[in-house]
Amino acid sequence: MFRLELHELIFVYAGLSLGIILLAALLHNLRRNRCESQAARGLVKCHLCAFEFRDATGIELPRCPSCDALADRTRISRL
Repeated sequence: MFRLELHELIFVYAGLSLGIILLAALLHNLRRNRCESQAARGLVKCHLCAFEFRDATGIELPRCPSCDALADRTRISRL
């Protein structure tokens, strides 16, 4: 059995609680980033009208459904 004084017990309890909260926050951020990257996988943005649409065909230059222009498959920045 460990003998701890009151101030040591409070320090250990606070440290463990903060460690659990930090671990939960890290796991949440990893999961959120993975879900966001999967959601943006088929997203294409037209450079002419700035319309964002999903295209799962795999064509190098898909046509924009809004203005019928050829849209380039560049990675969309999400800041």
